[in-house]
Amino acid sequence: MKILVAMDEFNHIISSYDANRYVEEGVASQIEDADIVQVPLFNGRRELLNAVFLWKSGTQYQISVHDAAMQTVDATYGQTEDGLTIIEAGQFLKGTLPLVQQTSYGLGEVMRHALDKNAQHMIISVGAMDTFDGGAGMLQALGAQFYDDEGRIVDMTKGGGQIKHVRRIDLEGLHEGLKQCRIQIVTDFESKLYGKQSAVMKTYPNLNIDREEAVIIDNLLWYWSELFKHQHHIVLGMVERGGAGGGIAATMQALFNADIHTSHELVDQITGLNQLVKQADLVVFGEGIDEQDEMIETSSLRIAELCQQYDKPSIALCGTTDKFERFEALGVTGMFNTFIDMPKTLTDFKMGIQLRNYAVQAVRLLRTPFN
Repeated sequence: MKILVAMDEFNHIISSYDANRYVEEGVASQIEDADIVQVPLFNGRRELLNAVFLWKSGTQYQISVHDAAMQTVDATYGQTEDGLTIIEAGQFLKGTLPLVQQTSYGLGEVMRHALDKNAQHMIISVGAMDTFDGGAGMLQALGAQFYDDEGRIVDMTKGGGQIKHVRRIDLEGLHEGLKQCRIQIVTDFESKLYGKQSAVMKTYPNLNIDREEAVIIDNLLWYWSELFKHQHHIVLGMVERGGAGGGIAATMQALFNADIHTSHELVDQITGLNQLVKQADLVVFGEGIDEQDEMIETSSLRIAELCQQYDKPSIALCGTTDKFERFEALGVTGMFNTFIDMPKTLTDFKMGIQLRNYAVQAVRLLRTPFN
């Protein structure tokens, strides 16, 4: 019996890898002849690097870069043997300064290091970052220069608030490797660069800023888009999911022809998820992601769609009921919610045991004959 286990992470509590391992143990305890395949999942906020390197072999590099507050930190990125460069920006672009003072410079440093190693294909997740500078700091690290109305250099390592001083953007010095490099951005959050549907306007209560501060940042990103429109004839504001990473997605799409994907699209690409579901006799999947008042388009929805497409029995083990209505509409066989309210803290061991127990009970129910 072929069984596919595909668990996403649970809100910082337990990783995709460990969640898969506990669920596999539970399933294997109930089905002796189980041929179980685990698929490591990732989302736009976390797990990209770990998940890809559980699936593929390659080399991981630890380098010294700057975080969102321009403090020196260690960042890890990877290059797989089949040519993917994997960067999880949310791992190192954190900071404690006010948002308008924080910069994406560190992401540019990692990208530059990878380009110096002849990176040809980058996959970058931009969720869980603490920057809203439209990628200005990133561009500076990659060789762009910014000037004020008197021709003086504007230093974008000082944060997105510096955008208001910029009158000219010089892109001539950008790293030559960007011309040949394919870039894919991972985000599960629907937002625009600026306006009512911008990332900052949709999420500011969760960012610990008030609406007035959010409007200031939103106006800066509008001005950022105006600079590109008038100087380089590039439109940023209409890019779908362009607000991801504080506007980095829109900037990369416009300047580097980057593709913006949801995590499930990249999971399909990297793991062949479609074919794995098609070959399975049973699929056990789930997630414990805190939606934070926004529906996040994670891989669990794609798995439910594939199970419906191929008429596969499926079990969803989740940390919340946020997606249960959609799962039910897609014909998921059974849905189990591990929490009434998502806990702030819980050990990975306790979470793992809970998932294992749910997996055991779900399989028992599924295999129980009824007269």
